[in-house]
Amino acid sequence: MVAPAERSPRARRKDRRKRSDEDLPVQSFSDLLADLATLTKNRIEPADAPGCRFYQLTAATPLQCRAFELLGVSL
Repeated sequence: MVAPAERSPRARRKDRRKRSDEDLPVQSFSDLLADLATLTKNRIEPADAPGCRFYQLTAATPLQCRAFELLGVSL
């Protein structure tokens, strides 16, 4: 029989604080995907300026920025 592995002090700290060493929230993969899905690209067409369109990206949170950085993706 094998004894269960002991959790490291770092893992226990993250579990207790619910924050990473970078002070980002610790969450599940599905929660991270849901968080990343909140980023949008909106097409703006002012009513008083027909034909004048532009796009606006929502601002990424620090967690979203870090996730994209780790993936090697730029916004």
